[in-house]
Amino acid sequence: MKPGQSKSVQRLIRLGICQPSDIAQARLEAEKLASPEYAIKIRQAEKLVGAIGDSNRIRILLLLSKREMCVCELESALGLPQPTVSHHLGLLEQAGLLQRSKKERWVFYRVCDSPALDLLKGLVS
Repeated sequence: MKPGQSKSVQRLIRLGICQPSDIAQARLEAEKLASPEYAIKIRQAEKLVGAIGDSNRIRILLLLSKREMCVCELESALGLPQPTVSHHLGLLEQAGLLQRSKKERWVFYRVCDSPALDLLKGLVS
C-alpha cells in the first residue's frame, strides 16, 4: 500500500474507479483548504451557517429583509421574550448579517446585503 492511501483507495484504483492523479489532485486541494487563508474563510462560513441554522433567526432575517425594526417589534411579531430576541439578534450581528442603530432609547436592526440572505429567501420562497 502506498503511503497516505487507504486500502479502500487502493482498491478503487485497482478497479479503475479512481485514478492516482485524481487522488493526488484531491490532496493538493485539501492542502490549500488547510492553509491559514482558507481557515479564516471557513471559520467565517461556519459562523454564518451557524447563525442562520435556527428557525427563529431565519424568521428574524426574513422580517428584517422587509424593513428595519426595533427589538420590541420583533418581540411582538414573533411572540418571543425580549432576552431571547436580543440573543438571536446578537448572533446574527456577530455573523455580519445585521447592523444596528440607536434612535433615542430604542435599538433598530436592519439586514446587511449578503448572499446568505438571498439564498435563505430562495430556500423559503
